[in-house]
Amino acid sequence: MTPLFTSSFQEILFWVVFLGGFSVPLLYFARWSTRNAPSTRAKPRRDASTFTNLAIIPAVAVAIWAGYARVGPLLARWTFYPGLVMFAAGMALTTWAYHTLGTNFSLEVQVQRHHTVVDAGPYRILRHPGYTGVLFGMIGLGLALQSWVALVLLLLVSTAALAYRTRIEEQFLVAELGDDYVRYMARTRRVIPFVW
Repeated sequence: MTPLFTSSFQEILFWVVFLGGFSVPLLYFARWSTRNAPSTRAKPRRDASTFTNLAIIPAVAVAIWAGYARVGPLLARWTFYPGLVMFAAGMALTTWAYHTLGTNFSLEVQVQRHHTVVDAGPYRILRHPGYTGVLFGMIGLGLALQSWVALVLLLLVSTAALAYRTRIEEQFLVAELGDDYVRYMARTRRVIPFVW
């Protein structure tokens, strides 16, 4: 069986980019939430964040195992570097989206007091650019792991989890923000530019 990485450098690079890619958005959120935690105006009855995390986190663990164990058909070795770049770019987009939302950002689906529609930065084009970043990052991770099993698993699980979460978020935001959010929905795509 051929190893996942062709050198120690590749393996170290993978783990630095992978851990950094997940850590930067989380550290940004932790820093922001301790300084700027606004009061919450409303939350939906269903907690979409728990479902999303319970779906994506185990999928990432299984995908990494599939990559290391070389399970199933393998992708070409050249997919490693483009995949790593895609993963880093996806996580950077997620961080940019968090930053653009400012005090409106929360890991949970909720509306902050004085919440308004944000249509600056990546939100000019997409309603959920942070999820676009996660989806792009998961595709990149699957490519970096050079495993069809990892790629398909991450794509299916993250798409399903994010579709569920965006549906709940949008129903909630329409109920809470009304016509402003409906007009915003009419001029933007949900997650994928020009498609969905």
